[in-house]
Amino acid sequence: MASIKTKQIIPLLFVGLGLVFAVIGFTQLGFWNSVDGPQPGFFPAIMATVMVLAGIISFFQSLKDDKNAEYKLPELLVISAGLGIYVATFIIGLVPTIILYIILWLKLFEKSSWKATLIVLAICSFITIVVFGMWLGIQFPMGLLQNIL
Repeated sequence: MASIKTKQIIPLLFVGLGLVFAVIGFTQLGFWNSVDGPQPGFFPAIMATVMVLAGIISFFQSLKDDKNAEYKLPELLVISAGLGIYVATFIIGLVPTIILYIILWLKLFEKSSWKATLIVLAICSFITIVVFGMWLGIQFPMGLLQNIL
């Protein structure tokens, strides 16, 4: 009997997490309104569906590979950055966390110029605030700022 490795566990975790977000997106947040168009659950439900499908494909591909997974520093940096975003969201809110993450990642890790960093930051801020915040009506977590404002 083959042993279960992280190559199989992680895709199954993503499938489970994707299913949770899909159910929340389709049922609680609302997916589509015939008059107003996309609802706050539109994008999360689509991304969760893609996550479930990618997790299933990844799981079956992992069954073919016998080698153990190797975790290197760049992959661990991405994982730790994701955890940092999660924690910082509860402290300073999601939008300031995204802005801080983009600046830090592009300046410290990618060594981008300030011009490129500010262009990417402006585009990402526009998409986050206008598309998700205003058009789709997603209410972003405010962190501790919620208690102050």
